[in-house]
Amino acid sequence: MKFNPFKIILWLLFVLMVLLNSFRLFIYGFVISFIIVIIDRAFFGTRSRSDTQFLNLFFSITLFFAVCYTFSPFFRSLEFEVSHPKWTQYDIEKIDKHTTKKIYSDRNILKKQQTPVVIHYLDEEGTTQKLDTYFEHYALPMFPPLFNAKVSENELDYIHQRGVNKLVDKQNVHLFKHPHKDLLKVFKGMDAFAVRHSIGSVIVLWVSYILFMGLLVYIIIRFKVIKEKFQINTPKERLALLLISGLFLTSFTITITSVLHYLKF
Repeated sequence: MKFNPFKIILWLLFVLMVLLNSFRLFIYGFVISFIIVIIDRAFFGTRSRSDTQFLNLFFSITLFFAVCYTFSPFFRSLEFEVSHPKWTQYDIEKIDKHTTKKIYSDRNILKKQQTPVVIHYLDEEGTTQKLDTYFEHYALPMFPPLFNAKVSENELDYIHQRGVNKLVDKQNVHLFKHPHKDLLKVFKGMDAFAVRHSIGSVIVLWVSYILFMGLLVYIIIRFKVIKEKFQINTPKERLALLLISGLFLTSFTITITSVLHYLKF
């Protein structure tokens, strides 16, 4: 059996992205894909292609949820609220912030910035309680020769202070209490799209850089072969080209956007 290396890479990236977020995403993708396939087979009689259809649907739907979960604080909070209906949401009174600290790696490279905060909230009895936590943002990863320690610090300082001030001023925090345990779950920020708030987003950026460089070299070396395949109309060849093109364009967009943003500082 011949394996498509790009399919393998795509599935590995898919599993990595989902596991970095929540295993529940696998369940959502499986259930929704299963329902769609059953309906399709029952009403449209597409039994012969149901296996491939299920895998494609499962991959696409679960990946969509994983991307939303990775880059959307609003989606994470909404997903938790829907999947944990018995948890109690507390009202936030105010948020106090303290001095920001910078965290460096062993090689003295800035990793992230953290700002300790105190969240004042009302419990079930209407009593004001306090929760000590922190807001953090990770440094934008950048490859040589573009990497510059001072630029990275300036960029992260700008992103972190802007994000912290927005969270504190607008009290963009959702706080949930377990129905039976003394356990709190905090969701910081309600933006539809945000990056750099977790190690998962940093991993996605590094993977995008590596994919872009690797695929660029592959396309240059195999340019003639790829050009010939564009003239072949078999489904397998079209799928292979679609996978290569999709991976390359996605990684290219992420890489170029990150570089242009980095160069502004």
